[in-house]
Amino acid sequence: MSSEYAPFVEQATLDQIGEAARASKKPRSLKKILRMAERALERADRMISKAEAALPPPSPIACKVGCPFCCHIRLTASAPEILLMLDHIQSTWDADAIAALNGKVKNLDAFTRGKSDEQRAQMRLPCPLLLDGSCAVHVVRPLSCRAVASTHVGACREAYNSRMSTGVPMYEPQYQIANGIGYGLYAGLAENGFEVENIEIIAALALGLNDPNIGPKWLKGLDPFAPAKT
Repeated sequence: MSSEYAPFVEQATLDQIGEAARASKKPRSLKKILRMAERALERADRMISKAEAALPPPSPIACKVGCPFCCHIRLTASAPEILLMLDHIQSTWDADAIAALNGKVKNLDAFTRGKSDEQRAQMRLPCPLLLDGSCAVHVVRPLSCRAVASTHVGACREAYNSRMSTGVPMYEPQYQIANGIGYGLYAGLAENGFEVENIEIIAALALGLNDPNIGPKWLKGLDPFAPAKT
């Protein structure tokens, strides 16, 4: 890791470990876990902004609304991040929108469940949360999405067209900060007995949209996301 941005990563990681550990202590509540996940995303945005100010990217960040090239790959997230997405959908979307999303998720899950990164890149199927080329849950998108920041939209287009056989120039501090916070989230949960688990997002949405008790089950130490683990 570059010494230039290591302090940003280290501080963000340590802060997140402490917060995740506090939020997952007994007695546990879903409200505390959701707030911890929300603050993890806020921490990522805040630390990334600080890094950009101190260490400007070599070229402007090309990512913007309506640019969905990276939204066609296999993604994973932690259980709290997925529960936060589900909570956002269930509390801000109307019934018809949720039903439409559920149908889309079920269809995609049938094709993508158990597929590898390489297989998913070849399939080039869109994230079910894409709406008119933009993320419908952008405000609560997980750290795995926040980690990626391209400095060249042409490279993103080529990567998409080549089914990810070509690389994309990224702003490395952003990638490392988001990943550091993700590590901190897992490490803090592990202090209180939770497993470190990478959960595939489409499969997790398929489970969560059809089980209103998936959050309480996870809090009790059950394994409701087992079919979506990688």
